[in-house]
Amino acid sequence: MEIPSKVSVFNRTLEIKGKTGTLIAINESGFYEVTLEVQQRLHTVLFPVTETVLIFNEALPPAAEELEIER
Repeated sequence: MEIPSKVSVFNRTLEIKGKTGTLIAINESGFYEVTLEVQQRLHTVLFPVTETVLIFNEALPPAAEELEIER
């Protein structure tokens, strides 16, 4: 996971469902620091980690299909 990174934000409190933003940081106080466009201007918003879902817009590279699991 690289920061900054483009993400889709989901948060019930602010009724945000999939709004695109940029994750700037995850601070020690338990907040995601995200830059969002609000009313055609960029704003920094702090979202509580416990109430927010972030989906990174860039998908992970495909995993090798030949993984050998030792049991």
